[in-house]
Amino acid sequence: MRSRQTRTSVRWQGIHLPLLIIEEPRVDTRVSFGKTSAYLRMPYSAPKEYKQEKLIWAKKWLLETLTEKPDLAQRWKNKEYRTGQIIKTAFKNFTLQLSTSKSKSTGTAHIDGSNLVLSLPLLEEQDYYTRDFITSLISRSISADLMPSFSARVESYNKLFYKEEINDIKLKYVHSRWGSCANNGNLNFSSKILLAPPNIMDSVIIHELSHLKEMNHGSRFWKWVEKADENFLKHEAWLKKYGDRLDF
Repeated sequence: MRSRQTRTSVRWQGIHLPLLIIEEPRVDTRVSFGKTSAYLRMPYSAPKEYKQEKLIWAKKWLLETLTEKPDLAQRWKNKEYRTGQIIKTAFKNFTLQLSTSKSKSTGTAHIDGSNLVLSLPLLEEQDYYTRDFITSLISRSISADLMPSFSARVESYNKLFYKEEINDIKLKYVHSRWGSCANNGNLNFSSKILLAPPNIMDSVIIHELSHLKEMNHGSRFWKWVEKADENFLKHEAWLKKYGDRLDF
């Protein structure tokens, strides 16, 4: 079964919208918005002229839709990085310091006090491929720096309300969920939760700690949540409304 993927982007009001083009066995063509990019799916065996025509059509549709529904673009805002840019987290703020590396394919990052120093390839050609790379670098660097503080926060709530054994705590740059709890006591959190206000971050921590008591979402689970976070409904509503805006 033959398929092919290529990437491009659409620029709208200073925002680069990633567009993933997927050529696959199908008879129709479809364009849609996803969590991390827009998607254009088209028949693999279609003529080149057809594919070019549909790409023009898809970009036009995306621009028209963003104009009608600008809130759709929120998830891709703040993706143009610059020296002096401030990244606010629940624990402290970081100031970006950017430079260009000699390498054309790799980059490095390190924390120097409150500065997040990035050495990046092809900085002058900052298309969305480079920005995706920057996002991953920023997430890893900030997560490593804040991991002691974040782990202490988790342990503090556990000691105060749950008194359960925690096997491991990890921060990962994931989009699908804010956190997860495994039967062996491993707690995983999306690093994006570091960008939330402290009370929202704490609510996610409490939610996952409550799973150490109850792995399901039954009534007893929610009693454990409410014991540590009496405003959990308000906090969950905030996350549903504004969660898409939390990204590095």
